[in-house]
Amino acid sequence: MEDRSQEALKKYHLKIYNIYRARGAFLLETDAGLKLYKCFEGSRNRALFENKVKEHLLLHGYVNTDLFVKTLEEDIISEDSAGCQYIMKNWFWGEECNLRELSQVEYAAANLARLHNILRDVDFTNEQLEHNISPDLMETFDKRNRELKRVKAYIREKKQKNEFELLYLNYYEAFYEQGLLAAGRLTNSAYTRLMEEAIRDRSVCHGNYTYHNIIILKSKTEAISKNYVPPGWVNRQPLSATELTGASNNIATTNFEKSFIGLQIYDLYQFIRKVMEKNDWDILYGSNIIEAYNQVKLLSKEELQVLYLLLLYPEKFWKITNFYYNGKKSWVSGRNTQKLNMIGEQNEKKEMFLHKLESIL
Repeated sequence: MEDRSQEALKKYHLKIYNIYRARGAFLLETDAGLKLYKCFEGSRNRALFENKVKEHLLLHGYVNTDLFVKTLEEDIISEDSAGCQYIMKNWFWGEECNLRELSQVEYAAANLARLHNILRDVDFTNEQLEHNISPDLMETFDKRNRELKRVKAYIREKKQKNEFELLYLNYYEAFYEQGLLAAGRLTNSAYTRLMEEAIRDRSVCHGNYTYHNIIILKSKTEAISKNYVPPGWVNRQPLSATELTGASNNIATTNFEKSFIGLQIYDLYQFIRKVMEKNDWDILYGSNIIEAYNQVKLLSKEELQVLYLLLLYPEKFWKITNFYYNGKKSWVSGRNTQKLNMIGEQNEKKEMFLHKLESIL
């Protein structure tokens, strides 16, 4: 650890026993438990918003978050003599959620529902309310569809097309049609009313609820053991409400940097999409995620409709498009070509899942 980091570290009232390197940070074993310590490059206002969210969770009984550790001056940010800033957060021994392990996925879905039940009526300041509301989804869909159309026109005009561009044109029509359909149906959905209610109720989304930020708690020995293998069973039936509730204290949720005020169903959408992409759009995973979430927090028909439209929109195709158009077009990495081919091949299975979801609306 650098001298400057240690200088800022002295501003905390902690006794440190061991220091481990982590991704862009340090893990500290202290007399107050495991902590994560790293440089901070964000804004203070954003950090205060994040801190408010996590303090609200703690106040209402959800203790397993990476709450900021305050300095001797009761600040959430420390600073060295050169002006470099640092933060320290509570941390946990454990493993990232395995998105191929159905039982862990269900526990994570129930955990998300518990978070959402608590993250309402958060006592934000007027400034925090004003600057942390999610963008309008209808405007987002329309903007992305225009971008898709523009990139297609650009590629069509090229005389020499590479492998990625030929593949892109092959898949374009199917994905663009999905984008138009999602945008059109969103306009006629309950989205606007639900969004107004979310703002009024000061409902908060995690903003990045994926496996990196869901920690299945373990003992220190299990967490650092190279030989540890997670359970390998896959349940074919949804877990019961009792099982889901019982596991709630065995999961920690971290990294609320992207949290915002808005429709909480967006978190569920993000989680389902990531899980389904990892599991080739296996209907069992998607169905059990929705069932596990619904057992803890009931989903309305209107929320399910918005969830359907979020899943219908070809976000992954748009992301690949955006990356291509804003990058070096003369050379496209083989990795991006593989990603494009994968989502193209998965599209039929995705549509099968969407058909099943639509049948319950």
